[in-house]
Amino acid sequence: MNSEESFFERDLVLIGAGHTNCLFLKMWAMKSNPSLRVTLINPDPISSYTGMLPALVAGLCAKSDAQINLFSLCRATGTRLIIDTVKKIDKKKSQIMCKTGRIVNFDLLSINIGSNSVPLINGFKKFGCSVRPLASFQERWENFLESINEKSSLVICVIGGGLASIELSFAMDIRLKETELEDFKIKIFESGKAFEKLSPNQQRYLKTKAKLRKIEIIENTTIKEVSNNGLVQKNGNLVHADFIISCIGPQPNDLFKKSKIENKDGYVCVDETLRVIGFQNAFAVGDCAHFPSEAVDKSGVYAVRQAPILHKNILKFLKNEQLIRFKPQSDYLKLIVYEDASAIFLRNGVAFSAKWVWSLKSFIDKKFITNFKKLSDMVTKDLENAQSNSQKMLCGGCGSKVGNVILESSLRKLSDPGSKHIVSEIGDDAAIIKFNSSFQALTTDHLRSFTKDVWLQSKITALHALGDIWAMGSNPEIALTNIIIPESSNEIQKRTIEEIIDGANSVFGAEGVKIVGGHTSLGKEIVIGFTLGGFSKKQPKTVDKACVGDQIILTKPLGSGVLLAGEMRFEGEGQHLKNLFDAMCQSQSSIAKVLSKVANSMTDITGFGLAGHLLNIVSKSNVGAKLFLDQVPVYPGAKNLIAKDIRSSIFENNYMYTEKMIIKTTANTDILFDPQTSGPLLATVPKDKVKGVIAAGEDFGFHCKVIGELTNGKPYIEVL
Repeated sequence: MNSEESFFERDLVLIGAGHTNCLFLKMWAMKSNPSLRVTLINPDPISSYTGMLPALVAGLCAKSDAQINLFSLCRATGTRLIIDTVKKIDKKKSQIMCKTGRIVNFDLLSINIGSNSVPLINGFKKFGCSVRPLASFQERWENFLESINEKSSLVICVIGGGLASIELSFAMDIRLKETELEDFKIKIFESGKAFEKLSPNQQRYLKTKAKLRKIEIIENTTIKEVSNNGLVQKNGNLVHADFIISCIGPQPNDLFKKSKIENKDGYVCVDETLRVIGFQNAFAVGDCAHFPSEAVDKSGVYAVRQAPILHKNILKFLKNEQLIRFKPQSDYLKLIVYEDASAIFLRNGVAFSAKWVWSLKSFIDKKFITNFKKLSDMVTKDLENAQSNSQKMLCGGCGSKVGNVILESSLRKLSDPGSKHIVSEIGDDAAIIKFNSSFQALTTDHLRSFTKDVWLQSKITALHALGDIWAMGSNPEIALTNIIIPESSNEIQKRTIEEIIDGANSVFGAEGVKIVGGHTSLGKEIVIGFTLGGFSKKQPKTVDKACVGDQIILTKPLGSGVLLAGEMRFEGEGQHLKNLFDAMCQSQSSIAKVLSKVANSMTDITGFGLAGHLLNIVSKSNVGAKLFLDQVPVYPGAKNLIAKDIRSSIFENNYMYTEKMIIKTTANTDILFDPQTSGPLLATVPKDKVKGVIAAGEDFGFHCKVIGELTNGKPYIEVL
């Protein structure tokens, strides 16, 4: 598997986490080229397995059983994961333009973006629901189930009369019969003949089964409009519907037309080796590709079988060897959900249902997902074998900081600055230097890698460092970079540094900060840091001005440390981690300006956790604090990981703060000691100013929470 010590010379970029690209990564983990850096770009953190969607809709399996966690897959295979949407491919420059504005360079490309099922029908985008992408459909379906009234009559309309439509209808029928819904109908609308790609015998069989389940199939009808009341047919008739689904089959994305890449009706044209026509260093697979043989339809079966050909051809391309051809079979086995203990068998014109068919389908589907999970298990065992019992996995981000107890001992050796210009003390977020009537805030911060996506790491590191300046009530203006990258080819080094600078500039540009210099060197792993300077005419906010009666306010949730630690151990949900990264990328400049006008003290929560940073305030201000644990906001998924005994590297050091805490609750308090990367601002605000802060926070997209208050007493934290 690829490691941090690989010497990368070229970039392979996979666009889309379709079945073929995911299977390619699994194969790549077993037999790879260590000189090739592999990147996967996908808009979502999970990839849904199409074969298990009906079982998921029917409630016959859990969501995690039907999805591939891309964070886990990419960590297990040494792949760089970028959560983004590709908007354009520049063939001449070998560059990819993403929705976020970032640019990704490539030497070799594999495109597997799938397709959509959105019909060109007026009103559908507003009132309808496409079965693709699968994860979005599943979420809409679950929300619909929660909204239905058991005593009302219900109509579900499915647009499209293919095999996927009838299987989805069978699955919905299974699920609805398990509810207390007294009356429901499922109707399938097809503009031509339903199941026309199947044999006459198979068509008759499916229609008979649909009739037994009271699923109505309406053929030779065209839908011209979708409204909030239902479907409007071409003849003007209105068919009432409570839930409208499009299952019309694959529809092309507009990526290839926008990129001016040869395509047929929006599907990129490939030759028999899966290489894109007129594109020497690009392959395309799955639903998005137009294969020269008519035998290949838009089916997950063909996508799965293209994976070994793609893997072999990429290795051959790197060696300048002749590529091999993909030879599709003319027919393939189709197994579709019918009842919770029965499935339908379709092959070579034959059609029947049986319980053993369901067992076969369940075995095949579970094996597909289980094989991906085995990769994570293999890597976990390797890590456990490589580490001694006394050595724990070192986290990235602020989880890798040196503990405060060690720092306090070392900081005693600092000499007294003895300068009239230095007006801050150790413990403030930034050093404050006074020149005449102006104040300059200086801080430096760097983060050990917590993601292979250096653009994202740079962006989060920039916001993390800015937190120190904002917490002082200063306006950031200048930045110096401190970058360490692994040894690689000159071109890979150049691309890496450019991505780091672009990521930083995406933050600094919006904040009016200019990068004016810095230092770059080679090392074992990526480390990104910034030294920042901010200016203010007003006295900066320091941690020693908190007052009794102040309300303690947090601007964002806690839990980044345990979520990042969980990802390193292949624990947690991909969506939870994506939500975390989105929150970490949110600038707190706007809410910081609000707080700086009313707060008596302010800090940003980083490596020492909420407990450590709040203790710093109460100790320097000589006040006590009451903390209401049930009011502390926590990122989704963090509590589940804490319950699994997952902790960040610095947690044990942070837990020493309990010596200055009085814990009166029986609830789990471990979140108080979780290190935060790009964490929330913590402010103490007079009670009469709190409503204004919360209202302003809502306007800027922050759910500020009051989590406690300052009291008259010893500098201890009382947790209630």
